[in-house]
Amino acid sequence: MIMNSLCALALGFVLDMIFSDPPTVIYPLELIKRLVRSLEDTLRKAYADSPDAQNMAGIMLVVMTLIICLGVSFALLFIGYKINVVLGIVIEGILCWSSMSVKYIRRNMLGVFRSARANNESAARRYLKKLTCRDVDELDIAQCEKCAVEAASENAVDWVIGPVFWICLLGGIGGIFCRCVNIMDNTVGYKTEDCKYLGQVPARLDDVVMFIPARIAALLMRLNSSFLKLDSGNAATVYKRDRKKSPSPNSGCTQSVCAGALNIQLGSDEYYGGELVRKPAIGDDAKAVDENDVFWTNQLVMGTAAYGIILAALVRVLVYVLVLKVF
Repeated sequence: MIMNSLCALALGFVLDMIFSDPPTVIYPLELIKRLVRSLEDTLRKAYADSPDAQNMAGIMLVVMTLIICLGVSFALLFIGYKINVVLGIVIEGILCWSSMSVKYIRRNMLGVFRSARANNESAARRYLKKLTCRDVDELDIAQCEKCAVEAASENAVDWVIGPVFWICLLGGIGGIFCRCVNIMDNTVGYKTEDCKYLGQVPARLDDVVMFIPARIAALLMRLNSSFLKLDSGNAATVYKRDRKKSPSPNSGCTQSVCAGALNIQLGSDEYYGGELVRKPAIGDDAKAVDENDVFWTNQLVMGTAAYGIILAALVRVLVYVLVLKVF
């Protein structure tokens, strides 16, 4: 099973780089999003509009989402491996593919980059909307560029290293678990007043699930900044100094590395559903963020993804060798 999951991870990564996240209702990730939104609407109506009731609704949202998604995933894997090992690997590979969004980040970051170079605000916002839950309709080109850098560096954890880490631990089931938690956080995470209580448990669970992957992602991004001949020394300095400034215990890790490597400052006032969220500055304001920083952030994230896949493969092979020696 150890090598089966490694093959599935490789297959999932290849599928992601070929097909990305297809805009279809039968794509597993889209099905999970629709499920979470449906459960949110149902639970809001079922529970009274009070802090305790809404908090319980958040707990039920987490429990029901995980039971349904992990239950279906486990059943598909069980049936697949019972019929044929190759079929099982293919099914698990599809689960891994559904967990990662590497090419999706790359494609939309390049969209923002090209739109910024053409000074096309509407196109930049259109691509940016696919990278973040923030309100972006009023952003100008410079703000779109900064928001894209912030979103992509944060998504390096949520959409790349987080899923790879949990796939490495638990196989395809782990990847689905990770993305379920992230989708719940993005859907009802308490950034707005109406999600303040409903989103507490999903947000806290996301903090726990992504805690270790965020630190691994920061380390891999620092290595990649050195490979790309960026300011890796400053990346390490800003990481140590600013990683805890973000309201999230995890998002500041990769954002601080990115800010340090590019010698820019991230963090600003953001709007979610029309409500203001203030975030402290990360990094030094040595220069304004521009389209080149969007390009290099994309390179940082892609390299981090590659390092993550290689690291997961090495860990799986090492575990396999150790198991052979023991048994």
